[in-house]
Amino acid sequence: MGRILGFASEDSEGTGAVHAAASRLHELGRDVWWIQRDGSDCPHPPTLEPKEMHRATFDWHDLLNGARWLLTGGKSVLGDEEEFASWSAALTFAELEGTLNAFILDTPPNRFTDVWGVVVPRIRQLHILLLDGEQIDGIARLEKWPIDSSKDGRVATLERIHRQTLVPHVIGRDIEQGWAADAHTYGVAEASSGESSTGTWLGLVMDGLIQSGHVKGAAQEALDSASIS
Repeated sequence: MGRILGFASEDSEGTGAVHAAASRLHELGRDVWWIQRDGSDCPHPPTLEPKEMHRATFDWHDLLNGARWLLTGGKSVLGDEEEFASWSAALTFAELEGTLNAFILDTPPNRFTDVWGVVVPRIRQLHILLLDGEQIDGIARLEKWPIDSSKDGRVATLERIHRQTLVPHVIGRDIEQGWAADAHTYGVAEASSGESSTGTWLGLVMDGLIQSGHVKGAAQEALDSASIS
């Protein structure tokens, strides 16, 4: 099935959503690796040593060899110049190598516009995009679409994002309202949000998608399995 690579160079303490998703996938028996700041990779869990980082040390062709998924997040966009450049290169090379990109739009609310502005030109490189309820409204606001913060309104916006971007899985999760949804090729799957942290929950969803494959009911099965775990 190929390796799963986690890359969040700004997360030196292993407390972020990308690390949590990678950890959950590792616990579920997936072949998970972590790309380190020095350009090397290692089996999960990583050492997370705060090493100096230079974009030129990353051989993405070698790092992505045999990888099915690359998991990254919005906080890498907000990193320093080397962190941002390395993240951008990772997405580009993943697309070239046939590795699927899963992206968690985890960003402080006051930097949402900055991060989304960087993501939009790269949106076709993504296979999974994970948003929360406020971010769904934020995209509607930036795109000048109607804003409806109810569950039905946010799911409708999620569908619109999917149609506009063609990202195969545009996933929304609103813990306060208690729902999760995946706007995908075959329609929209819905389930309860569950109570896991964002990263842990996405790890469960990705595991479900990997198990089910590219079939019509895969998204629903993945959301259902995450909601009860």
